[in-house]
Amino acid sequence: MPDYMVAPTSRKKIKDFASYIRNCFGLFDIGFFPLLDFIEIVLPQIDPEFNFCVEEDWEMGNDQANYNIQNKTMKVRQSVYEGACCGNGRDRFTLAHEIGHYFMHNNIMLSRVEPGIRIPAYRDPEWQANTFAAALLMPDHLIIGLTPQEIAVKCGTSNSAATIAYENLYK
Repeated sequence: MPDYMVAPTSRKKIKDFASYIRNCFGLFDIGFFPLLDFIEIVLPQIDPEFNFCVEEDWEMGNDQANYNIQNKTMKVRQSVYEGACCGNGRDRFTLAHEIGHYFMHNNIMLSRVEPGIRIPAYRDPEWQANTFAAALLMPDHLIIGLTPQEIAVKCGTSNSAATIAYENLYK
């Protein structure tokens, strides 16, 4: 959604929302968030209109995954799904990012932005989804006092995502 802008949302509000989601499903203190169970079992139960599809890699073009707000469908390429099944941190983050779009960008008004116009981060749907994914997978209360490497292991993320979460925690 690089050509769209959404309502402004702060990092704190996004983190609070991700904590709320974890808490609602009894996952507040769980280090390794069960993404696939959440997508395949929980989301269809709470939203019967939600669809999840694993597509052949070639069918996805350049997309690793995407979420279509019009038909409430999350699509993920086969290799990303398999990677997430095996605990690959980057692939897990990709799926958490799409969950972010599901929760934060369903039933909202997207504003088209002219090409070349810079969107402030707090109004960028991609930044919001990334911030949500980081907060869902690596909540502050579980990573305080850990090194980025320890965060990556505990939360099942890549070292680079864990490093960013670590740096954001101590800003």
